[in-house]
Parts: sequence; structure tokens; C-alpha cells
Amino acid sequence: MKRSYSLKALFWLHCQILHFALTLTASPQDTGNPMEPVEKNPLATSSQETSEQPTFHVSKGLDPDGSLVRNYRRGLEFAVDYFGNYGPYHVYLLGPGNEQDIKDIFRERASTRAIPGITQSEAEQVEAFLKQPNILSEIAAVIAGESTGGLTWSSPQWRVYEDVTTNATERTKDPVENTSGAIHEYHHVFQIAHCDPSQERSSDRNLNSWMLEGMATYSAALFTERLGLSDFKQYMRDLRTSGANIGRPGINEFLAEAQNPQLDNEAYWDEGPYPQVYYMLGAWATAYLIHVHGINETTVLKDWYFDVPTLGKSVAFAKHMKITLKEFYQAFDTFIRQSDEAVMKIFTDA
Repeated sequence: MKRSYSLKALFWLHCQILHFALTLTASPQDTGNPMEPVEKNPLATSSQETSEQPTFHVSKGLDPDGSLVRNYRRGLEFAVDYFGNYGPYHVYLLGPGNEQDIKDIFRERASTRAIPGITQSEAEQVEAFLKQPNILSEIAAVIAGESTGGLTWSSPQWRVYEDVTTNATERTKDPVENTSGAIHEYHHVFQIAHCDPSQERSSDRNLNSWMLEGMATYSAALFTERLGLSDFKQYMRDLRTSGANIGRPGINEFLAEAQNPQLDNEAYWDEGPYPQVYYMLGAWATAYLIHVHGINETTVLKDWYFDVPTLGKSVAFAKHMKITLKEFYQAFDTFIRQSDEAVMKIFTDA
């Protein structure tokens, strides 16, 4: 299921929130018993690492000097080294130009998704994929030079991850965001490999939006600084005051305007101008776990996910974060309502 909320330069490939939102409906707070593991769904994950390297598909004439792929690759390689190599992963950097080339790339994309050994032949699967309304819309967007993008993936029967950007010419204008966007999307690949994205995000088999988007936003900001390209602390402050590169309302505006704001409320995708709070508020929730609650960075960004397929979200979170989700939501709500000066101290007092 796609979403297309326009946000301010949201990592370029999140210029509109697409693909990644499979089930974004209003839901009650998590009520699962944190002491009872959920039954593992055998089709829930594709959690094995692969030796297959990420594959780039670039429109003809789009990247004459190689800088587009080079700046994307520096972020992707950092992320793969940190999270592990999951895939197959295909990166589509597309743009208007040669219409036949664009159609050829989409046909190649269809063939990578074809499931071997089923009744429907590969050729039939390819043609069916190319006739899907969303794929026809994507092809039209590329030809028209429209900016959309995001992560998508195929079924667990034949799991393929794809980062599709329909107007990658925009990404060449900001090499740093191109790099941070690559990190952000690959963190999602790792996350999806360790949950069941077919379930609602409030489900114990899936991950809440603040976990998915917020932790990926935090890792992109942190790792971009480690690459010597940005100021992590300034970025975290900007998320509160201006919305940084994501767009208004920032955290301070959101907390002042929203009715009874709650971190695990999945309805913000559909209600009001707030879908970006999952990125911003989620990044600060991640920072709280690491810098206030004292959980190791790799535990928060990586290790706890490995237990989600077998234990479920609630148990895995409590096991690794040493706090239940309910307790965490209460503690974080108190923390995030403090002044900018008070919350920024977590990065200097640790």
C-alpha cells in the first residue's frame, strides 16, 4: 500500500512516503503480554544474510560522472557493513530521458521478482507485473520527471528488496542527503528482514512506525556524521525546532498542536499534517533509549531486531531495552516535553 504525503526533501527517496507503508491504520496502544512470545510465522521473515551484492540500475545519461552512484554507495556500504548484507537488494536511480531505456529497466525489474518453479511462467509473471497500476504510474512518473520513491519488497516466497527513485536527478543536487538516504533505506531493509511487514504496524509481528522510521532517521544522521559529512547534534536539535530536512511541523510544534500526542499512534499517517513525526519523534525516542536509558547503540539499532520473529516485538523490546513498551512510552513522553536545552544535555552529560 502506498502513501504519498509530500514532505520537505525527505532524504530525497522519501520525497513522498511510498511503498514502505503496507498497513497504516489507526490502532489502540500495544496490549500484548510482554512475557508471552508470539507464535513464529514461517513466512514472516527473510532474515538470512546473502552473499549477493546490491545491484544498481541507473537510467542512461543520468550519472555521467559517476557521482550519483558514488555518493549513494558510500552510505550503502557503511550501512551494509553495520547491519549485514541482506537481499537481493536492487537500487533504481531513474530519471527522464530515454523512454525505451526506462521501460527496459522496469522489465528487468520484473524479471528479478519472478518466482521460479510456480505454474505461471517467468514471461507471464513479467507481463503481469508491468500491467500493475502502481507500476504503470511509476513508469509515467519517471518519464515525467516526477519525484517519488522509497523502499518496496516482494513476497517472502521470493523476497527481493528495491529502493526505487523515479527522479534521481534531484539527488545529484545534494550529495550528503543522497548518502544519508541510502543509509536510511538500507536500515529499512534490515528491519523488514526481521519482522512481518504484511501485518499492521501495531501488531506484535511487525514494528511500529516510530521504530521503523525513527530508528532509520537516527542511524542515517549518526552514520552520516561518522562519515564526516554532517553534525549529528545539530541535526537532532533541528528536528525539534524546524523539522530539519524533513519539514514542519517539527517536534515542538507537533507537541503544542496535536491532541494527546502519543508515540505509538499509527493514525498520524492519515490524520492532520503529522506523518513526519514518526521520523522526528522516533529519532528522539531512539536517542532516549541510548543516551538516557543507557542501552548500547548496537542493541537499539540492530541487535534487538533478531528476536522479533521468534519472541514478538513486545518481548524482544523488553528483553533488550530492560523496560516494557508501556513503561517506555510513559518515560519518553515526560522526557520529550522538556525544553530544547534540557533534552540536548543528553548528548553531553553521558
